[in-house]
Amino acid sequence: MNTPNWSAVKALFEAALAQSAEERERFVIHSGAEAAVVAEALSLLRHHAATGDSFMAEAAPRHEGPAAQPGQRLGAWELQELLGSGGMGEVWLARRADGAYEGEAAIKLLKRGMDSAAVLARFAQERQALARLDHPHVARLFDAGLSPQGLPFFVMERVQGQTLDRACAGLDLEARLALFLQLTDAVAHAHRHLLVHRDLKPSNVLVNNEGQVKLLDFGIAKALDPLEGADAAEQTQAGQRAFTPSHASPEQIRGEPVSTATDIYSLGVLLYQLLTGQRPYGRSAHSAAEQAQAALHENPTRPSSLSPPPGSAPPHWLATRQRLRGDLDNILLKALEKEPERRYASVEQFAADLRAHLAGYPVSAHAPSRRYLWAKFARRNRLAVGLGLGAALALSTGLAVASWQAHVARQARAAAELRLSAVKGITADLVFRFGDAITYLPGGRKAQDALLAQTLEALAPLVEGEQPDGALQALSASILARRAELLGNDTTGTAELAAETDTMARRAIELGERLWAEHKGDWRFAQWHARVLQVQSVRQRNAGQSSQAQASIRLAIERLEQARPLAQHDVLGRAGLGVELANTTLSLGQTLSSAGQEAEALALYAKAEPVYRELLADTAMHTEYDRRAGPGEIKSEVYMRHQLGVALASRALTLLRLDRVDEAHAQLQATLPLRRANVEAEPANIAWRDGLLQEAHTLAGVQLRRGEWAAALESSTLAWEENERLSKQEGPKSKWAQMPRTLALSHARALWRNGRPQEALKVIERGQVLWRAASGQGRNPGAELRRASLDALHGAVLQATRQAGAEAALRAALQALQPLFTDPQVGRPARLAWAEAAQWLLAQHPADAASLREAALNALDQAATKAPLAADHQAMRAALQG
Repeated sequence: MNTPNWSAVKALFEAALAQSAEERERFVIHSGAEAAVVAEALSLLRHHAATGDSFMAEAAPRHEGPAAQPGQRLGAWELQELLGSGGMGEVWLARRADGAYEGEAAIKLLKRGMDSAAVLARFAQERQALARLDHPHVARLFDAGLSPQGLPFFVMERVQGQTLDRACAGLDLEARLALFLQLTDAVAHAHRHLLVHRDLKPSNVLVNNEGQVKLLDFGIAKALDPLEGADAAEQTQAGQRAFTPSHASPEQIRGEPVSTATDIYSLGVLLYQLLTGQRPYGRSAHSAAEQAQAALHENPTRPSSLSPPPGSAPPHWLATRQRLRGDLDNILLKALEKEPERRYASVEQFAADLRAHLAGYPVSAHAPSRRYLWAKFARRNRLAVGLGLGAALALSTGLAVASWQAHVARQARAAAELRLSAVKGITADLVFRFGDAITYLPGGRKAQDALLAQTLEALAPLVEGEQPDGALQALSASILARRAELLGNDTTGTAELAAETDTMARRAIELGERLWAEHKGDWRFAQWHARVLQVQSVRQRNAGQSSQAQASIRLAIERLEQARPLAQHDVLGRAGLGVELANTTLSLGQTLSSAGQEAEALALYAKAEPVYRELLADTAMHTEYDRRAGPGEIKSEVYMRHQLGVALASRALTLLRLDRVDEAHAQLQATLPLRRANVEAEPANIAWRDGLLQEAHTLAGVQLRRGEWAAALESSTLAWEENERLSKQEGPKSKWAQMPRTLALSHARALWRNGRPQEALKVIERGQVLWRAASGQGRNPGAELRRASLDALHGAVLQATRQAGAEAALRAALQALQPLFTDPQVGRPARLAWAEAAQWLLAQHPADAASLREAALNALDQAATKAPLAADHQAMRAALQG
C-alpha cells in the first residue's frame, strides 16, 4: 500500500471542511487526488463527524464580541473604528498615535480562540516574509506585533477604493489590461521574494482613487484568512481554507504542492472574468464543490467563442468578443492550462505577452497544437481511439501530402514571426537598454555610436525589402533618432560630426513621419520621433535658423500630444511621454529665448517645471521604471532630477539675458544641489559631471556680477577642474578640450579679484589661444559674439594685470562687437560687453574720454530699452556719468 502524502492529505481535508457537511465526502471523492490521499482524507472526515466540533475546538472561533475597542492602543497605533469582521478576526481603522508622524492604517487583529500555537508560529514566520515586500501595487505591511491580550495583529496600508472587477466595469479593453498589468507586476515582485499568494481573486485586489492597483493580504493566507467579504460559496470556517475554489488551480484542489504556477493560473481566471464577465468553466456551478470539479475536469471555453452573458447582451459584447479572438484567446488559454508546466514559466512572461499584444507585437502564446489535442483526447478515450485507428489510417493517407504542405507553411510563418519578434526584442534591448547604459561612461560614446551604426546596417535588409515589417521599421526609425541625438548631443558631440548628425536626423524624421499614423500608439516610437525633431531644432537654432527651429519643435509637441492619450494604459508610457512633452516644451522655451522672446520662454519654463517636480516625487513610477530597466541604465529619479536642473538653469540663462541677476542667482543656487546629487549617485556618468561644471561656471559669472568674489572663485574652480578631468579622460577631440575658451573669463576674473593675478593671466592666455584658433569657424552671429565678447573681457583682465597688449585687444573687441548691435538675438549683450570694454579702455586713455564715455552710455541706454539694467550695469553707468 502506498504511503500517502500527508501535506496533500491535510490540504484536501481542510478544503473539504470548507464545504457544507453534505458536500464534504463528495468533494474529496471527486477531487482527483491519489487514492491513498483520498482514503486518508475520508477517514479524517469521518472522525471529525464522529467527534463533533470538539475536534477543532482550539482553532474554532468563539463568538465573544469585538476583540478590541475604539481608543485601544496597539503599539504606536490607536484603534478608531471597526471596518469589518470575519471568522478569524477584525479589521480596524487606526491612526498613528506616538507623534512620530501622522497617518492612517488598517489593523487586522486575530480574535480570541484563533491564537493557537500553530497559528502563532505561522504568524511569526509570515511576519518576516511580508516585511520583505516593498512594491507600489502591494498593500504595505507597516508593523506587526501582539496586543496586550497576546493576540497577533498586522498593521497594513489602508486602501480606499473598489475591488478590481468593479473598477473595471465600464472600462475599455485596454484600460482593463492596464489595471491587470499592475497586478501582475505586484505578483511578480512577491514571486521574486519567494512568496506565493495562493488566493488571487477580485476581492483581494483593490483599485484606489488614483487608479493604482493594491494587492491585499499577500502571503497572509498562510498565517490567517483574509477578512474581506466573499461570495457565500467561498465562506469557510476560520483557519480551515487553503484556497477559493472558483479561482483555485487544479493542483490546489488536489492538495498538491503549490508554486508560482498556481498564482499564474489564478491570474488567468481573474483576467478571463475581467475581459468576458464570465467564468472560464463551471458557469452553471452553484457550490464550491461543483466549482472545484469544473476546475479539475472542464476545459476553459475559448473567450472569443463565449455566448453573451445571461440576460440581455451588453451592447459592446460582439466588439469585445472580436477583440479577444487570436492573441488574447491564446494568452488566456495558456495561463489556464491544467498542467502547471504548460502554463507561462513566470508572471513576467504572462505580462510580457499582454504588453506585446497592446503594442501590436507577436506574442509567444499560440493555439494548442493538433498533436497535443490528439494526445489529450486519446488519453480520455482509449477504446474509441483504438477502434477508429484503422479507418482513420486509410483516410489520412490520401490527405497526408496536402496536410503536410499546409502544416509546413503555417509552421514557417509562425517561426518567421517568432524570429522577427525575437529580433525586435533583442535589438531594442541591445540599443536602448544595454547600449544606452554605456553612453556616458568613459569612452562609452564611441562604443555606443559603433553599436548603433552596426545595428542599422544589419537591419537594413529587413527594413528596406519589398515587404518590410512596419514594427521593425519603427524600431529602425527610433535607432536612427538615437544616433542623431548621440552625434549632436551637447555633452558628447563634436563639430566634425555636424553633417552626419543632420543626415541621421533627416532620415529618422522622414521614416518616422511615414510611419506615424500606424505606429503612434507605440509610445517608445513616439518618444524617439519627438526627440529627433528636437535634435533637428537645436541644429537649426545653432545655425541661426530660428523660424525653422521653432517649426521643428512645435511639430514635436503636436506629435506628443497626439500620442500621449494612447499611452494611458502603461504607467511608463504615461510618464515617458509626459516628461518628453515637458522636455519639448523646455526646448521651445530655449529656442524662443535665443530669438529674443524671453517673456514667452519664461512662460514655457513655468509650464515644464511642475511636470518634472511631480514626476520626481512619483515613487511608484520610479520603482516601476527601475524594475524594468536594464543593467546600468540611468535611474528614473536621477534622470528627473537632471531634467529639473535643466529647466532651472534654462530659466536662469533667460533671466540673465534680461539682466535679472538676483533672480538668476536664486535659480542657479537651486540647480547646483540637483547636479551634485546626480554626480554622487552616478559618479561615472559624464553627462552629470558636465551639467555640474556648466552650472558652476554660470553661477561664477553671476557671483562676480554680485561682487561675491570668494564664492565666485569657488564656483569657477569647480568648473575649471572638472573640465580638466573630463578633457583628459575624453581626449583632444572632445568638447571639453575646447571648453577653456568659454570658462577662462570667469575663472580668470575670479582669480584676479581674489588677489591671484599671475594665475589669472595664465588662464586668460590659454583661453585666448583657443579662441584665436577657432576665430574662423564661427557659423552664426551668436558664436561670433561669444568670441568677440570673450576677447574683449580677456583684454580687460590683461589690462588689469598691467600686461602689454591690453589696448590692442580692447580696441579690436570694440570693433568686433559694434556690428552686432542691431542683431535681434545678440544685440543687447553685445552692447553691454562693448560698454564694459570701453570703460576699461577709458582708464588708460583719457584723451578718448569724451567720445568713449558718450558711446558707452548710449550702448547702456539702448540695452536698457530691452530690459532694465542690473545693479552692476547701473553702477557702471553711474561711474561713466561721473
